[in-house]
Amino acid sequence: MGKQLKLKLVLTIMISLLISAVVLVVFQAVGETALNSYLSKSTFIENRQEDALARFQALVSSEQLSTRDHEELSKWITGERYLKLFIFVKDKLIYASNTEADPAINEELLTQFLPSKIPITTVQFTDQPAQVYLVGFYEYQYYNLLLILSVFVAVIAFIIAFLLLINHKISYIGKLEREIKILEGGNLDYKITVSGRDELSSLAWSIDEMRKSFVERLGSEERVRTANRELITAISHDLRTPLTILLGYMDIIELGKYKTQEDLLQYIHNSREKAYQIKILSDKLFEYFTVSSASEEEDVDFEVYEGRELLDQLLDEQLAVIEDIDVRIQPNYGEQPFLLEMNLVAIRRVFDNIFSNIKKYADTSHPVDIELQVKQQTLYMNVSNQIKHVDKTKDSNEIGLVSCQKILEQHNGTLRTSEQHNSFTLCIELPVILSSVDRR
Repeated sequence: MGKQLKLKLVLTIMISLLISAVVLVVFQAVGETALNSYLSKSTFIENRQEDALARFQALVSSEQLSTRDHEELSKWITGERYLKLFIFVKDKLIYASNTEADPAINEELLTQFLPSKIPITTVQFTDQPAQVYLVGFYEYQYYNLLLILSVFVAVIAFIIAFLLLINHKISYIGKLEREIKILEGGNLDYKITVSGRDELSSLAWSIDEMRKSFVERLGSEERVRTANRELITAISHDLRTPLTILLGYMDIIELGKYKTQEDLLQYIHNSREKAYQIKILSDKLFEYFTVSSASEEEDVDFEVYEGRELLDQLLDEQLAVIEDIDVRIQPNYGEQPFLLEMNLVAIRRVFDNIFSNIKKYADTSHPVDIELQVKQQTLYMNVSNQIKHVDKTKDSNEIGLVSCQKILEQHNGTLRTSEQHNSFTLCIELPVILSSVDRR
């Protein structure tokens, strides 16, 4: 592939040369045929010869030349292009302009090689009369001109043929230049055209692959920035929920709204857990500043808990701070005990977000229904409530639910929401481990 372009260039030159050679031969043949036809019908050559003979006779008369004045004769014939001079005395050659005079060449022998139309003229020199042959080759100037014109036409044919044969590649180079300028303008989604199987197509393919790599790199960097913003924003949002719950516990304790000493100890215990949860989330917030790749998943430590006890504890923690809302819990776990493998801190964040949204957006005039069911090794938790008329954009941007969804995906679970006729429903699915031993 590395020599394809060079080979194509050599073949293009050879084809162009062949075309120009054919044009040269054809143009020359046609031109000679036309010129011969013209000269055969024209008296141009005869007129030129008669004119030259008249000028020669005038020269001999005016200069008083003799048949021995070869130097003067040669000087005159040199100035006459396409003209040869032969002088005979008594049928013996005494002067020839194109060679040394050979007395052995007689007039009869010379006339066998001369055109039949060449007139024989007797010129009176000062010393004696002589037979003079002035042979004109004036047609040669036209043949020479025809040859020059044929070469010129052949060169033009070579250039035209060469340009036509490489026009595709020249157009392709121009197209690549325009497409590269489009990329320079910032439109990295523009695909470079790859055409052919030579160095140019290989170059175009490499440029397009470089474009794809650059676009992918930009997209990866943008995903990293987006992931970092989402993670930091989600944890910042999650900090508000346990902090609100902690403040609720502290208000209950300070205002003495507890009934028994055990309730007081329970509120203190829950406050302590929320404080630690806030600390853990704060630590996570600083850790997320070092996130460098959206593809790097956060390592989560899982532990196994008894399902019923854990769900009851999580629900009790949340119900303690939303006493003004009627929550109806309908557990349907079945008879068989089950285990949940999860990260408790992360799951607490899910419950904090769910009940925080209930407290903000649920209509307190209607009860909140929570259904819990274990079926086919899956825990189903459905939360339904009526929505009160509030401007959610002022207080929420759905960051909490996005964070919950990511946490549940880490636990191989799912989260789905639906809203219909002022009713909001949230469905959570989590895998469970069925146990034959009751650990309660």
